[in-house]
Amino acid sequence: MNIKNYNKFYDAVSKYIPDERIITDDLRKLAFGTDASFYRLIPEVVIKVKNDEEVSKVIMDASILDIPVTFRAAGTSLSGQAITDSVLVLLDNSWNGISINEEDNTISLDPGVIGAHANARLARLNKKMGPDPASINSCKISGIAANNASGMTSGTKQNIYNTLKSMRIIFADGTLLDTGDEESRKQFSKSHPELIEKLFGLSEEIKQNDDLHNRIKKKYAIKNTTGYGLNSLIDYQDPFEIISHLMIGSEGTLGFISNITLNTVDNLPHKASALIIFKDIRTACSAIPIFNEQPVDAAEIMDRAALKSVEDKPGMPSYLKGLDADAAALLIETSGNNSDELNKNIINITESIKELDVIVPVEFTSDPKEFKKLWDVRKGLFPSVCKDRNPGSSVIIEDVNFPTEKLADAALDLQALFGKYGYKNTIIWGHALAGNLHFVFTPDFSSSAEIAKYNSFMNDIAILVVDKYDGSLKAEHGTGRNMAPFVHYEWGDEAYNIMKRIKDIFDPNNILNPGVLINDDPKVHLKNLKPLPIANEIIDKCIECGFCEINCPSKDVTITPRQRIVSWREIQRLRNSGRDFGAANRLAEQYNYYGDETCATDGLCALSCPVDIDTGKLIKELRASKVSPSASAIASFLAHNMNLVTSSMRIILNSVYGIKKILGNSTLTGISGVLNKISFNKSPVYTKYLPKGASGINKNGNALSTGNLKVVYFPSCITRSMGIAEDYNTKDSIPDVTERLLNKAGYEIIYPNNINNLCCGMAFNSKGFVKQGNEKADELISALKAASENGKYPILFDMSPCLQRTKEYIAGLNGEYKDVKIYEQVEFIHDHLLDKLDIKKLDRTVSIHVTCSSTKMGLGEKFKTVTEACVNEVTVPENIGCCGFAGDRGFTFPELNRSALSTLKDSLPDNCSEGYSNSRTCEIGLSEQSGINYKSIVYLVDEASN
Repeated sequence: MNIKNYNKFYDAVSKYIPDERIITDDLRKLAFGTDASFYRLIPEVVIKVKNDEEVSKVIMDASILDIPVTFRAAGTSLSGQAITDSVLVLLDNSWNGISINEEDNTISLDPGVIGAHANARLARLNKKMGPDPASINSCKISGIAANNASGMTSGTKQNIYNTLKSMRIIFADGTLLDTGDEESRKQFSKSHPELIEKLFGLSEEIKQNDDLHNRIKKKYAIKNTTGYGLNSLIDYQDPFEIISHLMIGSEGTLGFISNITLNTVDNLPHKASALIIFKDIRTACSAIPIFNEQPVDAAEIMDRAALKSVEDKPGMPSYLKGLDADAAALLIETSGNNSDELNKNIINITESIKELDVIVPVEFTSDPKEFKKLWDVRKGLFPSVCKDRNPGSSVIIEDVNFPTEKLADAALDLQALFGKYGYKNTIIWGHALAGNLHFVFTPDFSSSAEIAKYNSFMNDIAILVVDKYDGSLKAEHGTGRNMAPFVHYEWGDEAYNIMKRIKDIFDPNNILNPGVLINDDPKVHLKNLKPLPIANEIIDKCIECGFCEINCPSKDVTITPRQRIVSWREIQRLRNSGRDFGAANRLAEQYNYYGDETCATDGLCALSCPVDIDTGKLIKELRASKVSPSASAIASFLAHNMNLVTSSMRIILNSVYGIKKILGNSTLTGISGVLNKISFNKSPVYTKYLPKGASGINKNGNALSTGNLKVVYFPSCITRSMGIAEDYNTKDSIPDVTERLLNKAGYEIIYPNNINNLCCGMAFNSKGFVKQGNEKADELISALKAASENGKYPILFDMSPCLQRTKEYIAGLNGEYKDVKIYEQVEFIHDHLLDKLDIKKLDRTVSIHVTCSSTKMGLGEKFKTVTEACVNEVTVPENIGCCGFAGDRGFTFPELNRSALSTLKDSLPDNCSEGYSNSRTCEIGLSEQSGINYKSIVYLVDEASN
């Protein structure tokens, strides 16, 4: 490795890429360099690119200095194809364009578009993309294309290879080609005649070799992503079709995909599923040829070990526990344009397997809740293995493909191999319609003996799949480093040499992701194995898959939950090794900002984590470990004097409002921004949406007697402190409006005693003051229990985060407060007020923001229903998650809020001039980044009701 060349490279790229997008510090190189595979290489430089021109220049500068470049999308790939010890090129968050051509039934996508986001747009048209990988909620379209990912329903007919229309590509010499643009094709033909001529030569060579031609046709009759897509050379005559289809599955070794246009497929609106239990795996496999002739969209096979791994999970069918050791299942899905067509499908499918030995009567369901329960069986398989493995062990998911007529024998042979090598807790499942089987096992690579065993196991897998069944060693997860040594074994000399020549044609200097897909090192799959040291029980089960990243508000400004875990593991590994405390301390110092201070601790990462890890809990624990005795004493004083805290806050807010009147918004913003920087984020940044101080609450016990209905109302410490913001069209605070709204609905309001000292404790807990936070939570719960007469009356919180924190706290108290019924604004309005209020719809368009806490409590639909009852049009901006304000963190680390909501303003329709949420501090951040006032949903309901 030539350090001088990397220095020259840095100097070159820094001329057109700003410093904040060139990453060279140790912590972020480690964090960004990690993907979902069980390999690790740490890059020398990480660069975030935002357009074609930057990509082209980076490639050309790297080529001049003979420096390898690897492209990374979401990093959810499993086979080591997206890591490097050289230059790692990441997609900036600006690569998110989506364009749908309804007439042409196509969708054009920038490389950074999340697969699920593309499908969400297409769902309105009853369309979808063909490929549907299990990672679709997290992976990006360029990764789907580069790995030829498919999934449960796509098979070979609807995978990305067979639904590709055109592509924009940047080659190893920096040239850009748009295969869908005639002028671009002409220019490329003039500038690269040799490349086109060589591809034609390869195509003709294969077509004149009957054995090789037939071999390729046979290999791609089933799923196959081992090596380059040689079928491109026989399926197409047009050189640009050959080029674009060779890019599919090429894993970034032939060029950079900067845009892709796909033909869409039908997504029929009526669906039904059935979990069919057979006496054994052979019987289950015998149904596959039958189902391939029926309107079956998906058939997921699961062996008994797979079913056993989830049988004790909540919501699983009770009959799973009583199955014999040899039982197996097929989870199938069918769909239709209408209910009649769907029912016809169900009848035909059920009739088609009546001769097979089915243990449980076949029952289809189209009910969404029951439908979800069945697919939760399938989705729970992988997480179950991950959770049950020994800490420190890796999780390997391999996927192989067999001719469907040999699927049963192959599955039994796989089970026998697990037994031979002593791999326990292994499961088999897969996309049976295509003959695609996945298997999971959990080796511990901390010992050389385990590595040697893994090597022998993989050799036996190759013999089984290739020699015995002539199948595919990779069906949809990509070749990567893990299967690169076996490409030659599967394909033979002639085909493998063609692949090497393809690489040489596209990348003669071998700078694009070298070592991936084509690698002559027979032991490369045993090198650079990722360490997974035991670091903290909160995160020890993490498999670093990256599914969490999509929900993280800091993903585009610092690092993500996966990267926080990766970094903390390395810090602990270095500390525990006792050899390099200096390196550990340097990483820990960098971690303060990137890992700790810019973590919103919102917990949304747990929602998409296969093993339910809330990385925010780790960060809170780390914050608690850094609390000094003096800081703890101050926190205790504040906790015992919340009335003083809230009254002081009101004075400060009113003072700032007065200063604003003198200096103006921009001057005050500028001054506070400077103070924030020189104080290292200790001083808050002013925003014009900062509210005045509230008027305070001087009420205890019963308020107004307006009827027989009673509710306990707890105004949070935030709403007791913060009043209305600039440009509110009312002078009333949230408690005022809430009281008026409850009175309209006929409720008598009960305020808990000692209200001005009450707090849920979240503000303390999130900063590491756990003891004080728990004390405040205990105090609040006791007061609410008394006010509600032991749960006789419902309790209303006016901030969603406070409610969610209290619910979580109560859940950990062993049922002591199980009778206490607590609600936040949206849910209480939806469940108890809508039918009691006379609401007249307002003629306006409004935006709503579902907070993190509301999302975790599943209140999104209720929020929309409440808002739709009040106005003609409701918009929920696409792909907006946590606002990143995180209590008061948005004041001191405004870059977190700014990054989290970077697309909010452009996502709002032109006629939208107001927004609503249910968290006072979140509303400040939403207003700041959108340019419109966001306020509590109670304001809208109050205005719309008489």
